[in-house]
This record gives sequence, C-alpha cells and structure tokens, in this order.
Amino acid sequence: MTAWLIKGAVIAGPGGHGVTDLLLADGTITAIGAGLSDAGAQVLDAAGLIALPGLVDPHTHLREPGREDAETVETGTRAAALGGFTAVYAMANTEPVADTAGVVEQVWRLGRAAGHCDVQPVGAVTVGLAGTRLAELGTMADSAARVRVFSDDGRCVADPLLMRRALEYVKAFDGVIAQHAQDPRLTEGAQLNEGEISGRLGLAGWPACSPTRSRSATTRCSRSTRRCVPRPTWPSSGARWPTAPSTAWPPTTPRTRWRPRRPSGRRRPSA
Repeated sequence: MTAWLIKGAVIAGPGGHGVTDLLLADGTITAIGAGLSDAGAQVLDAAGLIALPGLVDPHTHLREPGREDAETVETGTRAAALGGFTAVYAMANTEPVADTAGVVEQVWRLGRAAGHCDVQPVGAVTVGLAGTRLAELGTMADSAARVRVFSDDGRCVADPLLMRRALEYVKAFDGVIAQHAQDPRLTEGAQLNEGEISGRLGLAGWPACSPTRSRSATTRCSRSTRRCVPRPTWPSSGARWPTAPSTAWPPTTPRTRWRPRRPSGRRRPSA
C-alpha cells in the first residue's frame, strides 16, 4: 500500500479547512485534520499550497497519432498532471482524423499506458473534419473509448441539416456535439477583427456576427431535436444503435405529433 501525508495544505472551496493535513492511501483520502501522522507514509510539505479537486480540460491537442513531432499523449498528459489536471479531452484533429473507432481507441489506450491522467478522446462529427458526411458516431460511442463528445475542432459544421442529423443521432447514447462558433462564409480570408482599423488598412475583416450566426443556427437545431425527437427506449438485448450514420437516417424513433389547439369556448371581450 502506498501512503502519502500532505502537510500544511489549504483546502479550497466552501467549507474549507484552512491549513490542514491530508492522509492518502492508494490514491484515496483517508483522513483530514491538523497534526496527522503515519510512520509508513511519504511526507509532502505543502506549506503555501492549495489542495483542490482535480481539474478537467475539455479541449486539448495531444497530436498523436500523426504529429508526434509536436506532442504525444505521454508528454501532453505529463504536463497536464503537473498542472493539476486529472482528466483531458483529446481533440479529433489528428492524422488520421479521429473519426473511426480504431483511432479513438488508439488514443484512449495510449492515455492508459501513459498513466498520468485520464484521456477521453473527442470524436469527429464529420468524416475527415470535412463537414460533408457524418462520421461513425455510433461505433465510436460503442468502442472501448466510449466516446460521448464529438467535435470538428476548429472547423464549423456549417450545414444545418448535417448538424441536425448529428444532434438527433447522439441522443441515442446521451452524446454531446461541441460546435466551433464560426460561420466559414463570413470569415473567409479574414485577417483581423472587422472595424475601423481593418477598413483603414484595407484588410479583410472578421465580422462580430460570425460566431453569433453560427451559435444561433446550432441552438435552433438543438431546440428542434429536443422538441421533435423523443429519447428512444432501447431493448434490453441486441444492438443499441445503428453502427453507421447511413442506417440512422431517416430517424426510426417516432416524432412528437402536434395537436391542434382546441377552442376554449370563451368569447373574446369586445373592444
């Protein structure tokens, strides 16, 4: 059994204990209080340091596979652990793109082998991040990596029909779509924020309405899927969802029927 005694740390958050000691055994806090002692524990002097829950980074670029010259899962998670992060989400812009079960499982296994912190792969929404065809969302969700977050990283899924289909599809396994709020048509060739300076310099500007327009379209799609597509009830055995997006459209779940408004029988008062 590995035991650690952290001396003189300040516990942050509501109900904090001020300066205190923490005793850990096999990664679990077993005691909190001043003046703790354990003859077999390794002592860590934490005077002036703050003890807080492990941090989670939902947007990291570990670059592996394909760009090991810039970063690897080993080096990235080691840096994360040194900064207090116990879990990171690895974005899908790897080479090859993390748009299949094989790639996300590779990233997940590399994280487990490194052992510094939890690595949760983020799957691509579209094949190759190209924004034209849905990736294998179901197979990534059903893989060993158990992917639940999908994103095209720095590329916006600009096609509203494709975004709506993705939102409907991930409802089957409580998935999340993380959208890059940028309208590609409005920002094509942009070099700086649109305004007086861009006009004076004669440079293509990035309009402030670009992220607003993207967020608005995505929000409308999200609301429509919540309203029209009920959460499906899956059988206790067999496949829980289709293995390829091509088999998931049109949706097989019944849509909510809109009932006509019935007159209340009350007459509107005359003006």
